[in-house]
Amino acid sequence: MSNSSQSALGLKMREENIRQVREALHREQIATVSHLKELTGLSIVTLNKILNVLLESGEIYRGEPSVINGGRPAATFYFNAHFKLLLIVTCYQRGGNEYAGYSVHNLFGESLERREELLSTIDTIHTDEFIIGIERYLDRYDNIAIIGLSMPSDSVGGRVGAALRHDYGSKRLAKHLETRFKIPVFFETDINAAALGCYKRLNEEYVAGIVLVPGRAPACGFCYAGAVLRGQGGMAGEVRYFPMYNDTAVLPEEQMKADDLAVRTLRAVMCVMNPGYVVVYTESLSPALADRVKKQLATPAELVLMPKIEINPKIREDIVSGMISLCLEKSMMSKSNR
Repeated sequence: MSNSSQSALGLKMREENIRQVREALHREQIATVSHLKELTGLSIVTLNKILNVLLESGEIYRGEPSVINGGRPAATFYFNAHFKLLLIVTCYQRGGNEYAGYSVHNLFGESLERREELLSTIDTIHTDEFIIGIERYLDRYDNIAIIGLSMPSDSVGGRVGAALRHDYGSKRLAKHLETRFKIPVFFETDINAAALGCYKRLNEEYVAGIVLVPGRAPACGFCYAGAVLRGQGGMAGEVRYFPMYNDTAVLPEEQMKADDLAVRTLRAVMCVMNPGYVVVYTESLSPALADRVKKQLATPAELVLMPKIEINPKIREDIVSGMISLCLEKSMMSKSNR
């Protein structure tokens, strides 16, 4: 092996070791060297070197020495939750209006500031509408390390719609915004983020999230064991292409028809994906949807396989929770944390 290859391998191992220690301290919040040795399997010598790097960067700080069972005092190390901050931008509908939500979080996911703004139109949303809002927070907080944007794909303009597909167009737009803001930017669909947020809230193994709003295209996201299951091009499950939606691809405005199609959608998701928990994000559909689904199940086997069903009118909370998880995942992997 050449010297350059050995050097590259050594650098990669060092980065991986730093990531392990960073994640262990983030999870534990406070730890001693001996405890970190148990968590990571790294040697005391290696840990001391990594801790010095993290202390120098400000990612961690020393606490008061701890004494366990009357032994010698041991140095403690705290994860610095305010070393870097997360900015999350969400687009969602409430009461027939479209809103942009902005929230700033520390590395423990705790909210430092939260705000929402009524958008000028519900028909087409463009990135320019968010530029001013984002710049406002970047001016206020100089240590924002990542920006996560979550939006429904059927209510955004062409460039943003492409970005939600995680394809080449997405990478170009994210790169454009990163160049402008000088920090990493990524996009996610509202339902993918919400499904992950629901998983975090309930810790159910397999969650399906469905957005069902009369007059809008339905959307479905799946989260299994903490990982979002993505469709072609990174999109959420496109339930609007189910045969029962025909050519309209939207939920009817009329209440009875909307409720009926919602029940059929739930049954189709159960049949195709068999989730253990389904959360339906809606403000207007009947809260008795779960009972209607149950009445239509004809056999004991279908009843056994019926998931728990939750009707939830507040999608933003789960979206933000899911986006925090995605931001933290990307932030912990970033070399810029050094």
